[in-house]
Amino acid sequence: MSGTDVEYTVLNIEEIPCEFPANNPLGITLDLWRTWAGDRAAPTWRDVELFNLPSIVLPQTLVVDVVDGGNDFKYRFWGTIYTDHYGADETGLLLSETLGPSFIEATRSQLNAVLERKIPLAFDVAIRAPRSGIVQTKMNLRLPIMDTPGEVTKIMTATLFNATTVDHKAKLQQAFSDDTKRRDGSG
Repeated sequence: MSGTDVEYTVLNIEEIPCEFPANNPLGITLDLWRTWAGDRAAPTWRDVELFNLPSIVLPQTLVVDVVDGGNDFKYRFWGTIYTDHYGADETGLLLSETLGPSFIEATRSQLNAVLERKIPLAFDVAIRAPRSGIVQTKMNLRLPIMDTPGEVTKIMTATLFNATTVDHKAKLQQAFSDDTKRRDGSG
């Protein structure tokens, strides 16, 4: 498991249409992905230019490598806002080593849906933080990358976490800190 050993509970996952209002950062990201793909089903990793993502999206982005046909996934890129929200940088770790069984299963189901269908998919997700019980919601846009034609080899996830108040964010960070201290025996 990750360096935090904190387990999150996924309360809800709902697939939603990949239709976004004008100027929505996820819509802009989807259009950029389509540009990278050109006339192919999906772009290759060489085509992906993360630095061109909307500035609000880049730190809320993940990229995973598909491991063993989707039996696991390895985090190639873990955005800084993910680190802020979950209290851990999962870069280089396998999904199976991350933020608890509920988080792993929810993420695996979304990634496997992209693997099977080989198209962009969007999901509305609600997650409860450990101990504090605070719920955070986010929208994931999961985009296939095909280094081998017809085979999804990587998946990029652009996320928009719902905005939280400073007090709410402080409570989440305190809950993460409390869990870490409890595990380490220092709290």
